[in-house]
Amino acid sequence: MLKSFAKVNIGLKVGKNINGMHKINSTFTIVKDFFDEIEISESNESKDTLFCNLKELEKENFIFKVLKILREEKVIDKFYKIRIQKNIPIGSGLGGGSSNAICVAKYFTEDKKILNKIAKAVGTDCYFFIKGYETAVVKGFGNKVKKSKKNYCIELKDLILTGVNCNTKDVYEKFDEIEGWKNKYEKNMLEIPALKLYPELIEYRELGTMSGSGSTFIKKTSLNK
Repeated sequence: MLKSFAKVNIGLKVGKNINGMHKINSTFTIVKDFFDEIEISESNESKDTLFCNLKELEKENFIFKVLKILREEKVIDKFYKIRIQKNIPIGSGLGGGSSNAICVAKYFTEDKKILNKIAKAVGTDCYFFIKGYETAVVKGFGNKVKKSKKNYCIELKDLILTGVNCNTKDVYEKFDEIEGWKNKYEKNMLEIPALKLYPELIEYRELGTMSGSGSTFIKKTSLNK
């Protein structure tokens, strides 16, 4: 059984839209006791199949894209059954989809060129999971990952899981619309656009800081440990 860990963003600065992409500056850290569980086995069928406790993830999933790239790169030539126990909520700002993708990719290969190709196809959070650091400073388009001198000890008890499914694309579009890059003093510059799209999150703002594009909040007391 593979453990596919969640991450949180401790602070997130976001730049202006550049051809559909945004530069970021953020500290990423693993949530040590919060992960999805993945099992991989060979299939007798002529296609990959995915089984998940969240049925909506069985048809559309980054993992299919990962396996396709691995075949193109001649890393694998068989088909696989993937079983996922999804514990990390969808749309929570915890990087669950990217973590799953890289967890499966690294099961088959550690080739950095191939892993970076997968990251480019799947999403910018992937670069952090490729490195495998506990805590890292992430810049550029997510592709500049440097191990942090300071490690944060973040656990599930430090998080507020709101149950809201935030769409990352929508949050970034709202960020562009309101010119969010001008709010330089916001600890997480995606927080205001997320709150505008999902006002049910407003009640949590006094309790903590939002991770990523939402919807999870990190308790203020946890960041002072």
